[in-house]
This record gives sequence, C-alpha cells and structure tokens, in this order.
Amino acid sequence: MSARKRATVVIAVLVGLLASLGVALGNEEGAEPVALPGNGGSWAMSADMRVDPLPSQPGTVEIRGVGTFTYDPEAITTLQPHVFAQGRFSAFDVLVHLSVTGQISLVYAYDETADTYVIQSLNGLEGWWYDARVPGGAFERTALRMDLYPMKDGTSLYVYLEDPARLAAIEASFREEVALRSEHGGQIIVPVVTIKGPRSTTTFENVLVTSHNVRPDLFQPGVITVLDVLLSLGEQGKIASLDLAWHAEVDGIANVNHYMVDWIGIPDVLGEKSPTCGYMDQAATEGVRGYLTPHSHATTKIHLSPDIEVLVSPGFVEWQWVCASS
Repeated sequence: MSARKRATVVIAVLVGLLASLGVALGNEEGAEPVALPGNGGSWAMSADMRVDPLPSQPGTVEIRGVGTFTYDPEAITTLQPHVFAQGRFSAFDVLVHLSVTGQISLVYAYDETADTYVIQSLNGLEGWWYDARVPGGAFERTALRMDLYPMKDGTSLYVYLEDPARLAAIEASFREEVALRSEHGGQIIVPVVTIKGPRSTTTFENVLVTSHNVRPDLFQPGVITVLDVLLSLGEQGKIASLDLAWHAEVDGIANVNHYMVDWIGIPDVLGEKSPTCGYMDQAATEGVRGYLTPHSHATTKIHLSPDIEVLVSPGFVEWQWVCASS
C-alpha cells in the first residue's frame, strides 16, 4: 500500500484516541475483569501492577517525501520527563532523536500557549503532522499532542504535510485547552461529559477530573488520562459502577496491555451489557470536532486506549456505546 493510501486509512478515531472493539471487546475470553468500586466502595485502582514492558525493539518512522527510518528505543530520552515514567517517550521524542543522530533536519520549539512542542520545520518545510499505528491496529488520524503520544514496541509513525485548515484547527484547540485550564486555576474541569449508552444519553457539566495514577508503568504521578474522567465521576457519586477489562493480548496479538471500558453504570438509566459492545471515547474541543472521524461500529482494530490518552483540559469528553459489526 502506498504512503498516500496509508495516510487515508480512517477508522473510529478518538482524539486520540480510542478503545478496542470487535475481537478486542472487554468480555473476550482471557481478559482480566476489573469492577469498581472495589472493597469498601473505593474507586482507587488495584495496586496489582499491570504493565506494558519498556520499549526494546527497533521502531520505524515514515516521513512522506523524506524516507523511512528506524530507531533504537533504548537510545531515546523524553522532552517531557514530568509526564513519562523513566524509559518511556513520545512520538515527538522519536523525531528529535532522528534529528540528533543526523538523519533528518528538525527545527522545533516549545509553545507555552499550546503546552506542547511544535515542529517549526522538517528538512526545510513547515506544516507537518502525524498518524500513528499501534500493534494490531491501523494508521489513525490523530489530534493528540505529538509529545504526549506514548510509544510502545510495534508502534509505527507516519509523518506528513497536513491540510493547513486541519492543522490550524488542531493547534487552536490546544490553545483553547490551555486557556480553559488557566481559567480554572490549573485544574482540569471538563465543561461537558456525555455518556451515550445503549438506550439513553446522560450529560454531566463542569466535571472536576483528578489523577488516579492508573498507569504508573507509563506516566509520572499526577498525570491525568481520559480514564480518570470516569473514575472521578465515580468518586463524585455521578456513576454507580464501572467495569473495565485488562488486555495483555487480543486475538493472538501480543503486547496490547491496556484497559477497555466494558460498562458504565449510571443510576436510573436503562441499558444492558453485551459481550460484543463497549465504550469508546473522544476528548477534544468544539473547534476541532469537525476534523474528527466519527465513531464506527465496523472497527475491529486496536486503538490508543483511554488509560494512556493524556488530558490537558478538553472542552468535552464523550463516551459512546459501540458494538462490533456482525
């Protein structure tokens, strides 16, 4: 498949994304169930370590019009040590590594108004963005900060010159998030959280989200992820229960190592669990919504999961009940 065709593969993007469906549903045989609240009504995650091994295998990056490159993950350090645990790094860190080793020419800077590192030019050209593919998945059109996208063994990057309108919308959404966080004194307060269940929709306003340190194998203490939205709602008594499933592997695909949301229990809301359905998430701002790919019932690929999608301060978070295609 050509680079152009790969870049147009579009599947149920979650701003970055995203849970597993189809064969990856949480009720699949072999998935490890996690029911919350736990003993004593606690919404804290179990102290049992469910970990993704440190990246150790050579990775690949394709830069459209420039070439395909490999990198040694053990040689990469992160620009965001306050976000990533030791030995972890982001998609942006990979590009910086390629530049440091002389394989590409990269000019970049930290943009405080967007709280992210940005590419000013790559081999003399401006306007670059990226898609990513996790093992068992397909390339997804991301709208997640490149320096917060966690890399693992088997993850591939595709870097290309993005449509200027889409790139401008993504950058504007980052600045809007930073402004919203500043407005709330550094706290993450999501204006609208929507849960679209199998039979009804429930909306919560101005939800304070705090860190539950669900993935200490990946992130530093205090980092907030999309999954923390549900855990915070549970602690605040706004949802009654939460069923998760930990997947070490899915349908023979190893190194998955993430949580999937099987069920969100909401008082007085009708609906039934299903072994072929689960919840997928989106977290973004309204300004970028038109550039996101809608949820799809036909997806059977693995995506970036909510426990490893870092939040800055989105304008909305949505959870949608989605079923695998028959």
